[in-house]
Amino acid sequence: MLTRRGRAVVGVAALAVVLAGTFGPRSLNAVVAPAAVVLAAGYLQVRNTPDVVLDRTPPANAHVGECRTAELSFRRRDGSALARPFLADVTERVQGGLRPVESDDATVTERADGDAEITFETTIGDDPLRYEVAYEGRGQHALGPATLTATDAFGLFEREIELRGTETTIVYPQVRRLGTVGRRSLGRLQEYSRSDQRGEFEELREYVPGDPLRDIHWKTTAKRDELVVTEFAAETDAESVTVAAGANADGADTMAEATASVVLGLVGEGVPVELSLPRGELRIGPEYGGQQAMLRTLAVIESGPIPDPDADVVIKGRASDASVDVRGSQHRFAELIDSRVAVDPAQPAEVES
Repeated sequence: MLTRRGRAVVGVAALAVVLAGTFGPRSLNAVVAPAAVVLAAGYLQVRNTPDVVLDRTPPANAHVGECRTAELSFRRRDGSALARPFLADVTERVQGGLRPVESDDATVTERADGDAEITFETTIGDDPLRYEVAYEGRGQHALGPATLTATDAFGLFEREIELRGTETTIVYPQVRRLGTVGRRSLGRLQEYSRSDQRGEFEELREYVPGDPLRDIHWKTTAKRDELVVTEFAAETDAESVTVAAGANADGADTMAEATASVVLGLVGEGVPVELSLPRGELRIGPEYGGQQAMLRTLAVIESGPIPDPDADVVIKGRASDASVDVRGSQHRFAELIDSRVAVDPAQPAEVES
């Protein structure tokens, strides 16, 4: 297909043919012949553009506020490498919630539907195209499809190739670092969740006043002619803490952020959590994991009622903030955190006792 520039060249050549009748054939040779050569060369160059397939490597799953890299690479439809590079514009569609970052090599335009497009003016060959993606909203968001528009060196012809197919990236809610109030509140809850029990046998030792009589090892006492007691290893078992979360119509985002922060804070201190959400339950703990499953769930969770109002921790999301009830003690989520955000879930905030 002719571009606007190509149509202009054809128009000039046609005008030269008309003028040749008035001013002689020299004007025809001076204009039409070069135009014909350029048009023919451009047409052949675009016509020989191979059919290509796009291999897209989406950016890794991450949290709101972070950035990751997407990669686009190309190959022939038969799977072989591109023998000859060619000029083209590549436009990739990026769904709302993700935002492509403009660079020296690419421009970004906003679509009316809230999505964005990033366009590269480049040479298609063995080297992949890369661009940064900013994570702006939680959810599962698509990258693609893409369009490749091949052109000739003179910009006279173009050929559009639809590169169908999409890949998805999951954007998790932010994980906030707990502040002093948050650490103290969850620290008290942590105390309630622990109970001391007798563990396994550790050693025999001499009796000291105050030792329970049930711990006296009578067989060894008879041999030594002195009281000997059995020492047991202290064992502290953490019982599960129940957390329930819900949200009103526009509070799903704050609910997800507060829930992720509170649960990961508890689990990081060795406290298992039984989490109830509007559409399902999860068990998260230091021994059996579940953190990533929780984050994936919170990435796409929608508003809904609180499933267990009697839980140890009750979280309710609202448009501007979430409320957090810790065993009857009411807090705004903003009161429980400090200014630092996006804590690595593998290294949750500390919980004070």
